[in-house]
Amino acid sequence: MSVSNANKQEICERNQELLRIIYFIGNKVMLLKQLSQYAFALGLASNLSDFYSQIAKLEQNEIIRREAFSAYGRKSQLQMITLRKYGIRYVEGKPNSYSVASVPRATSNERILVSVFKNCYILSKILPRIYKESKIITLDKIFDLLKRDCSTLLLNKNEGIRYLSELTGDHRLQPYLDIVGIEHDIEQMRIVANKRSQGLKKGSYATNGKGKGKKIHSSLESSLNEAIKAYNNVSVHDNLFVSPKNKRIECFSVDSMLNCHYHIAQVKIIHNRPVITVLMFDIHNKQDAHRIAADIACIFHMLNRYMKNEFRLKIGVVCLDEVASIRVKNASNAFVRDFVTKEIKGTRLSTALNDWCIDVIMQEQIEVYFTHYDVYNQFLDGIKHANLLRQ
Repeated sequence: MSVSNANKQEICERNQELLRIIYFIGNKVMLLKQLSQYAFALGLASNLSDFYSQIAKLEQNEIIRREAFSAYGRKSQLQMITLRKYGIRYVEGKPNSYSVASVPRATSNERILVSVFKNCYILSKILPRIYKESKIITLDKIFDLLKRDCSTLLLNKNEGIRYLSELTGDHRLQPYLDIVGIEHDIEQMRIVANKRSQGLKKGSYATNGKGKGKKIHSSLESSLNEAIKAYNNVSVHDNLFVSPKNKRIECFSVDSMLNCHYHIAQVKIIHNRPVITVLMFDIHNKQDAHRIAADIACIFHMLNRYMKNEFRLKIGVVCLDEVASIRVKNASNAFVRDFVTKEIKGTRLSTALNDWCIDVIMQEQIEVYFTHYDVYNQFLDGIKHANLLRQ
């Protein structure tokens, strides 16, 4: 039996804060366990019965759907929530469901894993800060604090232009920003976005509006590859002798960073010097020292284009669990010897950074730490029965 739009509208109005949390913080998907933590922290539910009653009504009225959560080849007894078209339409304020796109059924768990990592940070770092400041936590206060931190955590792929535009409007950072460098990157991202849009249109025409057409965005680094192509087309003569590493460094943008699931967590001024904290979410559990060094170098050079003077960069490599964190940390801090003289050149991470044009002086501006959110034990039955909510 179909549900009337009037009933859906009424249920959405009663539970609009829950819908906004799923939409804005989770990018339309969220673990039920994490959503319950928000509900209790924001006073949206007084107990589990109250919370599950709200979820049941949203599901019965076809506003959300519940699915089993699995990752890294393991099934858990937890569930994930996905907004359906009416829920998306309500949050976006669209007149009908034809005006919004539905969240596709996942062929991979990338989207929900990004949501899990982001929410682990917000629940463990942002909410306690808000409570310490005002004792009352609201969704708008979460948004305000993330905005004050100049954070990208609420942004999704290919939203770098929006971030840089907002960054240039921050009066607190005005004395430290190189507006020319930022505007140059915005223009380059616009060129790439236009090409991507044209490619998607061609794919649609080729299939007469049916099917997928040509895959334009097939990998995490596709936007970076598009930027490199645009860079190559500017001047063939000038770019003839530019190394692939330098091209990658030159073309790496905020879009590239977001597409790799790296996020600026905070920008603050300490002793008249910007201190920028970046979180590198290793959602695929595949980070190694060389990849970390290459991405840190690209992020550092990108931020160097945006800042007038010296800044400090704090990199948090966020792993799946303690075992993964220790593995990556030990591999990064392992000493490397010269092939001929057998003398110690430095750690694997520092040597790789030097290969990516980050010299010793620059490395003094960078602090790398390794952490984890214990995702395996919290959400994948690593500790039996410790992570379950009533179904």
